[in-house]
Amino acid sequence: MLVLGQSLILHAIRRFHGDRFRPALIYTPAAVMLVGTCIFYFGTDLINVRAAIYSATSFIQLVLSMRLLFTGFRESLRPPARLAAAVLGMIALLLLYQALHSIVLEIGMLESRNISYVLFVALYGGLNVLATFGFLLMANERLHAEIERMATLDSLTEIFNRRTFVKMAEVELARAERTGTRASIVFLDMDRFKDLNDSHGHAVGDRMLLEFVGCTRNALRRQDAFGRFGGEEFCLLLPETGLDEARQAAERVRTAVAAMKVRFDGLSLSCTVNAGVSGSEIHGSDFERMLRGADAAMYVAKRNGRNRVELDPVSPQSA
Repeated sequence: MLVLGQSLILHAIRRFHGDRFRPALIYTPAAVMLVGTCIFYFGTDLINVRAAIYSATSFIQLVLSMRLLFTGFRESLRPPARLAAAVLGMIALLLLYQALHSIVLEIGMLESRNISYVLFVALYGGLNVLATFGFLLMANERLHAEIERMATLDSLTEIFNRRTFVKMAEVELARAERTGTRASIVFLDMDRFKDLNDSHGHAVGDRMLLEFVGCTRNALRRQDAFGRFGGEEFCLLLPETGLDEARQAAERVRTAVAAMKVRFDGLSLSCTVNAGVSGSEIHGSDFERMLRGADAAMYVAKRNGRNRVELDPVSPQSA
């Protein structure tokens, strides 16, 4: 049962890491221990040999678990993972010592008449409690990361949601004002998306949204931010970018989206996008005014025939 428990620990760490289920990792060590126990129990009844088999089998499993804990997790999970790995390492050394003790001295540490039995059980139990504490910290850290991700990203497209995007934009605009640089936003609206949803269903609409997001991302720079404001409305934040450059960036997005072909359930679909551009050159660091200007420009694009890019109506360049 102890070997099976070690196998389950290794399996749990692998699954936590995202690896696929491998039954052999669970059942093979337990089978080896069972066979070895039966052979030496019915043959010679040597508890020290059985203890050595258990210790060696568990030692290998613990080393594999340590390796994954030390190397397999992202930055935020590394401290608790390394704590758990260090504790498993101490357990592994304890079991290795027991195996050598049993084989070389032919004395089983697990014999109740041996004083080492009490020390072994106390230390082994205490270390397992510490390892459990490390695993709980890992689970807690992942839970917090997932909650933060859910609060930050749009659930379907996994780009920034509106609240997060607005906060980022306000921070960037304040930075641009302090440093004397420029920043622009582009408000995007997918053409006739409601008609697509009504005609083909939400599954097709969701697929179109995902394809649109992927296509738009490919047209952006690494420093640009991309957020979903709801439904088919999106917004881009372009740091250190003036109105003319922002219009060119919006044009790249519009062209890429217009060329996009989406095939889903035997359908071949396409879409176009309307884009409105505004920036700090017009509204300073006031994001709400900038957003209203970009939204107004987007509606101008719709009125002028759709599949267009327009500048904020109050911009001199929009004339």
